[in-house]
Amino acid sequence: MSDDALRATVTTAAHDLSNAIGAVLNYTTFLAEDLAQTGSAPDYLPHLQSAAERALILVTGLTAALAGDAERD
Repeated sequence: MSDDALRATVTTAAHDLSNAIGAVLNYTTFLAEDLAQTGSAPDYLPHLQSAAERALILVTGLTAALAGDAERD
């Protein structure tokens, strides 16, 4: 696989992963808001949200590193 093809594959995968993580973050926020109204918001939602945020930061870093690598070529 050429460097350009590899970059394109990784970029597409990072974008798709970012979208999936974004959905997890949004739905945990919606769920936390709904459960907060009933007074029964579980303790695990902040942990799930934090994990998704860390994963999104990783994807963003990988995408930035890939873009920086492409600029050096």
